[in-house]
Amino acid sequence: MKFKLSEDEVRLLKILEKSGGIASVDRIASEMKLTSDKVAALALNISLKGLLSLKTEEDSIITLTDEGLRYAKLGLPERRIADQAKAKRILSISELVNLEDWEKSIGLAWLRKKAWGTVKAGKVEVSGEATKDTDERLIELIASEGRVYMSSLPSELREAVDVLKERRLIKIEKSSTRFISLSRLGEEALRGEIEILEEVSRLTRELIISGRWRNVVFKKYDVALPSYRIPIGRLSFVREVLDYIRQVWVEMGFIEMEGPILETCFWNYDALYVPQDHPARDLQDTFYVKTPKFGRLPNQDLVEKVRNVHESGWSIGSIGWGYHWDLEESRKTLLRTHTTCLSARTLAILRDVELPVKFFAVSKVFRNEKPDRTHLCEFYQTEGIVVDENANMKNLVGYLKEFFKRLGFPDARFRPAYFPYTEPSLEVEVYCPTMDKWVELAGAGIFRPEVVKPLLGREIPVLAWGLGPGRMIMLNYNLKDMRELTMNDIDLLRSAPVWIR
Repeated sequence: MKFKLSEDEVRLLKILEKSGGIASVDRIASEMKLTSDKVAALALNISLKGLLSLKTEEDSIITLTDEGLRYAKLGLPERRIADQAKAKRILSISELVNLEDWEKSIGLAWLRKKAWGTVKAGKVEVSGEATKDTDERLIELIASEGRVYMSSLPSELREAVDVLKERRLIKIEKSSTRFISLSRLGEEALRGEIEILEEVSRLTRELIISGRWRNVVFKKYDVALPSYRIPIGRLSFVREVLDYIRQVWVEMGFIEMEGPILETCFWNYDALYVPQDHPARDLQDTFYVKTPKFGRLPNQDLVEKVRNVHESGWSIGSIGWGYHWDLEESRKTLLRTHTTCLSARTLAILRDVELPVKFFAVSKVFRNEKPDRTHLCEFYQTEGIVVDENANMKNLVGYLKEFFKRLGFPDARFRPAYFPYTEPSLEVEVYCPTMDKWVELAGAGIFRPEVVKPLLGREIPVLAWGLGPGRMIMLNYNLKDMRELTMNDIDLLRSAPVWIR
């Protein structure tokens, strides 16, 4: 008969043999420098081969209470009283020292109960030598060991347990102790009557040098066995998507735009040819800031060009909006409502020698929305612009097709639309296989001359598009509520795929 055992299983059998054939799991774990659960698992595996058996014995653990620890250090109050009184045989209670008032009454009561002496007329009289009794010996034993098991107590000390428990000097807790014992088959195996083939999980230097590798069996691994998940630190899946979007833009040759979250109405609305009475500027849609209430405007020349475009169309051939443009309204501060204000800032500082050029942004924006299943008041947008003399709508469609293809949406279609600062404009829809339908994801177009000429100084095609990645992330991660993107559900964060499909 042959048995295959691992290195640890062989060690366990040898420790049992050295311990007389039986030992507790905790003791073996200490010797093997393993956890008790690991030793129990090893023993269970060996027991299935009939080499040993496991059993559990119920026991009680006895420890000292705080008062018991005090008495272990100072002595029981009756002992301290008896020691002070025996020198004089009779001692006044008022002469007792090193006892608290509450200890005196306890000590005197137990002095009488143990027949060590009597108490009369405020005096203590000891009757003779007070030998150390079982409760004192038990306290000393527990104090020296830290804790003792009921089953290991000598029979003469067990009756003292009830006394100390009544005095609340000890605590008793139920305990289960697991024992491992060698079977007859296990004893035969250790005597060499049954062959044990040592099974190892890795080839070590010691095995090679000693030549033992010739006599061991290497454990086979089943890679199809299920494994448990290790919770490791990782980025939020939302952050992973945003970083990937940023990576896609860079790979397509775009330069990232950055700018302030706290913005003025000038850059957020006026520079983009949004009239000052437009509904989007209402408090119901925009978070205006109380402090600071007003911000700085750019150079006076640019401000005047924007004013003229709004009021009369300036030199563009447009008729403008035909109203009086308010400078103070333009200075109001707000939390930016879109990332297109970054495009406006970028066009205002762009030089002809830098053309043609492509920019993108992936940034947070804010809308005065009540959060619900389809809306958030704080979310991310991504957008891009291409400034090129030769750019046209065909180029715009090509950029958008390539962008969505890299994000996992190879099928995209386009239809005419209207947006305040682009003309012509279009909406982008992509096909979502999991939903089996087309979903609108982005708006795009060519910036109107009313936007470009005041900022850039001349008319030139500027392709522009923008989208909120939130909806795209929800499609890829099969989420039904947009609030899940910000709720930090630990199960969702751990189970979400490392990257979108």
